[in-house]
Amino acid sequence: MSFAIGWKKRVVEKTKVSDLLAELLVTNGINHVFIVSGGASIHLLHSFESAPGIAPVPMHHEQAAAMAADGYARAGGGLGCAAATSGPGATNLITGIAGTWFDSIPCLFISGQVATFRLKGKLKVRQLGFQETEIVPMVNKITKFAIQIKRKIDVVSITQSAIDIAKSPRPGPVLIDIPDDIQRGYLEKIVTPRIAGSIKNKEKFFKNRFLTNQIKHIDELINSSSRPVIIFGAGANYSEIRESCKKLVDTLGIPTLVTWRAKDLISSECKYLIGTFGSHGTRAGNFVVQNSDLVIVFGSRLSSRETGGNLREWARDAKLVHIDIDKFESKKLQKQGKDPAIIVNVDLKTFIPDFLKLSSSDLSPSRFTKWTSWAQELKLKYRYEISRQDHSSLSGYDFYLILNKYVSKSEQIFLDTGCTVAWAMQSFDVIDDIKIYHDCNNTAMGWALPAAIGGAIRNPLTSTTCIAGDGSFMMNLQELSTSKLYSPNLKIIILNNSGYAMVRQTEDQWLSGKHIGTDQRNGDIVFPDFCDLAESFGLKSFKAKNQQELHSGLKSLYIDDDINLLEVVIDPSSNVIPQSRFGYPIEDSEPALSIQEMEENMLIPLLPISKESRS
Repeated sequence: MSFAIGWKKRVVEKTKVSDLLAELLVTNGINHVFIVSGGASIHLLHSFESAPGIAPVPMHHEQAAAMAADGYARAGGGLGCAAATSGPGATNLITGIAGTWFDSIPCLFISGQVATFRLKGKLKVRQLGFQETEIVPMVNKITKFAIQIKRKIDVVSITQSAIDIAKSPRPGPVLIDIPDDIQRGYLEKIVTPRIAGSIKNKEKFFKNRFLTNQIKHIDELINSSSRPVIIFGAGANYSEIRESCKKLVDTLGIPTLVTWRAKDLISSECKYLIGTFGSHGTRAGNFVVQNSDLVIVFGSRLSSRETGGNLREWARDAKLVHIDIDKFESKKLQKQGKDPAIIVNVDLKTFIPDFLKLSSSDLSPSRFTKWTSWAQELKLKYRYEISRQDHSSLSGYDFYLILNKYVSKSEQIFLDTGCTVAWAMQSFDVIDDIKIYHDCNNTAMGWALPAAIGGAIRNPLTSTTCIAGDGSFMMNLQELSTSKLYSPNLKIIILNNSGYAMVRQTEDQWLSGKHIGTDQRNGDIVFPDFCDLAESFGLKSFKAKNQQELHSGLKSLYIDDDINLLEVVIDPSSNVIPQSRFGYPIEDSEPALSIQEMEENMLIPLLPISKESRS
């Protein structure tokens, strides 16, 4: 990374460097920094406190601070920011940084460091200064840019460049490591810097010069297909193009699928939306994509969670159009045996509006009425596979089907991992302006609570809900204190299914049902009474054990505002249905359907493994 700094004018004299940094953050629209205090970062934190337009939000764990910055960025569409001290403070940020890296969330992470004269440099020792840790090489693989600043004069220019990199296509995290003596130093002459020359970015993006020809080619494929499918991923789920995406669905009139990151893009009331797909997708979504003859993907990297373990078996009778900003994601598909017929590496904020303008094919929805009706019938057929008739206990699906009756039409919901998110992605209906957030690719347990705190602070007038499983909640439960103080209106729901249920389900599949460290009923792990825990933090709570009590609890949470935390007791036997089976294509999930039902639902031949397993 190289910088050429041109002096434009003198601004002030004898200004503290940490104060300058705080002012720069405000200039870039950063109004909150999530922090845990520490000796090597106190000058930064005190500057954040005193600067107009910015405020520190103290957390109780640096991992939670990073996740709160993540949630803040997702909820606001801007830049999240977290700061920590050196050593364990900096290393505790790493899990949160990884989540922003894999999900392309723009965040600035600031770590304090020991003074420059205490850095070990080239000395062949493990550590020189107290709590000195070389954080930059540790995070190089999960950031777009990371650097240790060693000169006072470079703080403003390097930080601004880091912010620009974080927000540039494809967005992601950056980290600056600032030694203590740099933070507390003063500059006699401060200048407004000008960065000349190029900034080295880890990602290089193809500038597409043949957009019109490619749109024409896509038109031709649509016109020649009989079973086309649209897939929307995270790259399509930006506020600037949400309406264009909806218009595209109505214009094409073909079955539409969404990845987890695009769950809230298309309303569940849209007749063309079939649902999610993949290893933990809906049955209807999996059957539709597997029977398609053309798949047009807008902004999804098509991870193994979407395609299953063998990409060659995914949409195996279909031509693929891959539209994604990152050419390396398209090349990955080629190397894994699914060579797209068309690759367009361009920002969807440009492509989708242009597609709507330039497309010249006969895109009347009536062309695909038979195919679309078949997909809609599948959606209806398997919609209530997940529901129970016995109301004496609760499944995860019962919870989400009932939750739909209570959340506001503009709710922002932060989901933790495991069964919690899988149940939601299969059964929760997104209507109106509901937003769904989850760290989809890192899926860190404990993410939802701090992320929801960040989202609630970013949008204080929007109703915000955190939903976490009991196991996930244990990872960051200390942040109940932060919620009480900084996001008192946050609604917290804990789904208590006696441990780590998704891992238990895997143990049932692979290890004959022997559960180790996953089932509270075995006695090898212990969970607190979450209502008692909430009360200890000064939060009001309620426990629901059946459908009647769940209705009462949700009414208290969303309508009467009587409680802050709702614990929902889920039947421990409530599994994710369907869930992919190892070695099988995604249409053949468990619980396995009969050979007759499989053949009824497949318009193309079953794979041998699906036939042989039922013979």
